[in-house]
Amino acid sequence: MLRDATIVDADAVSMLVLHELERRQLRRLRRLSKEQLSQLLFVGYHQSAFRYGFPQARVYQNQGVAVGVAYGYPAAVEMTLDNEWTPLFERLQVTPPQQSVVSPRALPDEWYLDLLTVRNRSQHKTYQQKWFDEWLFGDAIHQARLSGQAFLGLDVRPGSRLAQLAAMFGCVTTERRRLDRQPYLHLRYRIN
Repeated sequence: MLRDATIVDADAVSMLVLHELERRQLRRLRRLSKEQLSQLLFVGYHQSAFRYGFPQARVYQNQGVAVGVAYGYPAAVEMTLDNEWTPLFERLQVTPPQQSVVSPRALPDEWYLDLLTVRNRSQHKTYQQKWFDEWLFGDAIHQARLSGQAFLGLDVRPGSRLAQLAAMFGCVTTERRRLDRQPYLHLRYRIN
């Protein structure tokens, strides 16, 4: 079942985001221990204006538990979502990085899909012959359509499961990017 994330999902969603950020190997977060990053994400999840806060999240629930999450938002709000990183670092009594943790990536006419991940144990499960991540991606397109933006945009690592999924839905590569010194493709899907 797809639904908006709620405060109740904090533990499950924070762990999903933690594992995804670890997979991405963001240099700016390397000096945090896993426990510190976990705590930062858990506290941040409760903030409405945080990139990985619950208002930006949609979850896929299976047997009462959030097993997948997709984070997205219109490009116009992206900069306001990143203002919460520094107060969260200060709350943990950790010196924040000199550069922002995540640089803005959305193009002005996009609803940006920032993160989509499914719990490892649930990656090979289906409902009505669709993988859980397919349901989340289809829902992201729906959310983009509701936002009134012309495109859904996302950045993917070449060859990743998300890149394959986006291609399956018809997303087109528009540029190559380097994010945190790693190669990414910026993909777009025309909504209107």
